[in-house]
Amino acid sequence: LKAMTPVAVLFLSYIFRLERASIIEVNIVSIISLGVVITSIGELEFSLIGFIFQLSAIFAESSRLVLTNVLMKKLKLDSLSTLYYIAPLCLIFVGTACLVFEAQSLPWERFASMEFIFVLILNGIVAFTLNIAVVMLIGNTSALVLTLAGIFKDLLLVFLSMLIFKSPVTLLQYVGYGVALLGLNLHKEFKKSSDGKFGQPLPPTPAITIAASHSFGPNNA
Repeated sequence: LKAMTPVAVLFLSYIFRLERASIIEVNIVSIISLGVVITSIGELEFSLIGFIFQLSAIFAESSRLVLTNVLMKKLKLDSLSTLYYIAPLCLIFVGTACLVFEAQSLPWERFASMEFIFVLILNGIVAFTLNIAVVMLIGNTSALVLTLAGIFKDLLLVFLSMLIFKSPVTLLQYVGYGVALLGLNLHKEFKKSSDGKFGQPLPPTPAITIAASHSFGPNNA
């Protein structure tokens, strides 16, 4: 189900007018999502509660990315200014969920140890750098590109897991990864094409236009 996140981001981008509506782009993003779905077909186990939570998570994540894009593109905010507004809200929501669901199982006695403080500071630096990179990517491209980049990251993780840890990969998963990579390449070519008119016929050359104007001009009517 999480494979549908790029589709959700794309449609929300259309709603907020961050992307120009294009049936070709919808089809390409759907191909990418289909490839990710194929890779996990053998691991599906339906749960209604899990389905509801996952659907809510997709909507929340897509909304967060698109609204971040709105802040940067429409309000002309830079990366640090965007994090200035986003980070406190993230702290409130994540902190509240942590206290409600995990407060009883947290190792409170370890929080005062130097090892924990060192790991916390190091993790905070990495997370801050990652957030800056994410916001900069959204500002220079779009929320959809960030989502698709996440899929490419997952494919790299699978490849490295195969290479380093010899993790088994089935033939069906190979097919799914191939479909996803094909879709990512199609999307790259779509964005590179002039005005996003991927696969559309080229406009008439000036010579043809001039000849047509002479042939069908008012004097020849």
